[in-house]
Amino acid sequence: MPSKSWIVILLLSSLHLALGVSNGGIIDDTLLIDPTSILKTISEVGEIIDCVDIYKQPAFSHPRLRNHTLQMEPSSYPIGLEPKSTFPSNSSSEVNIQSWHKKGEYCPEGSIPILRSLDEDFPKKHTHPLASTTNNSLAPPGFKAEYAVAFLPGSNFYGALGEINVWNPKTLKKELSASQFWVTDGGGKDIDSVEVGWMVSPSISLGECFYAGADGYNTGCYNVRCSGFVQTNRKIALGAFLTPISIYGGEQHLMGIKVYRDGQGNWWVNVLGQNLGYWPPNLFNGGLRGPASLIEWGGEVINSNPQGVHTSTQMGSGHFPSESYSRAAYFKNLQYIVDGGGLEDAKDITGQATRPECYDIQVQKPSREWGSYFYYGGPGLSANCK
Repeated sequence: MPSKSWIVILLLSSLHLALGVSNGGIIDDTLLIDPTSILKTISEVGEIIDCVDIYKQPAFSHPRLRNHTLQMEPSSYPIGLEPKSTFPSNSSSEVNIQSWHKKGEYCPEGSIPILRSLDEDFPKKHTHPLASTTNNSLAPPGFKAEYAVAFLPGSNFYGALGEINVWNPKTLKKELSASQFWVTDGGGKDIDSVEVGWMVSPSISLGECFYAGADGYNTGCYNVRCSGFVQTNRKIALGAFLTPISIYGGEQHLMGIKVYRDGQGNWWVNVLGQNLGYWPPNLFNGGLRGPASLIEWGGEVINSNPQGVHTSTQMGSGHFPSESYSRAAYFKNLQYIVDGGGLEDAKDITGQATRPECYDIQVQKPSREWGSYFYYGGPGLSANCK
């Protein structure tokens, strides 16, 4: 089937070991969702959304959240991101629409939307950009993870912001193309990382997704079938198709994203101007119980090396960053959150690509309109990328 774009949320931490799932195993929906907890079902072409009692969502099957008290709003906000505030004034973010919204329906109060996922033919493991530049062994067997990212090392990051234009890159079966944030504790064997962005793969029917893993990403799975993320939003389904999509040489459609830590240590996700939910700090074994020490923005492709050559799966728009606005994919208005809740422009980002002849990145000089930004992406297989 044709590839489609989804909002993607990925959690990578020690959470997955606590669930007792190893070797990248997928947790089946039926193990986490009690049919009696479904209050309503909404059907759209290619998608079925179940409205699940918010207190019976998959998150609360996690052993570390059995006695967790649901928090509907952050206990504190970064400066300028208080309730009802818009994305920073230099933003042109717009609200994208999920396909199941076409009927004008949302889940009722007291419930959250969960997409029924029927296809599990998907890469089960994940890697981290800086680790993968020297070691691809964490990708699925026979696969390689390739990146074009901008990174900002440091200490005491309390969150990250930015905008991504949304595309529908050509993607081969069993592969993926993602554009996302990484907010991490800097790496190591048992890395803690929360990841947010959009993803395309022809092999699954997912939108906003979760990936939970441990031991340097050796285990894990996608979507809310991994418990842990506490969803509070009744309008945005994790996994549902995202529209509209940017047009090459034409109109660009953006997704604004914020990831930030509140006063209780919860890592909140805000997408399309709405809080989606949070990861409680006790899910993590390591660094993300406190502030992060590394932020990365950029693209990722899982390359299966079909027929022994490089994949033709595209990153971003499928065009190199040299093509610039309306033709290349980009991140803009990149910021990070410091202790005390202040926002700082990410002026000192550094670009890095694992194979620039396949997928590249060009960091640009900051501007008044776009703040800190970069172009990235590429076509994959070509005369120079084999």
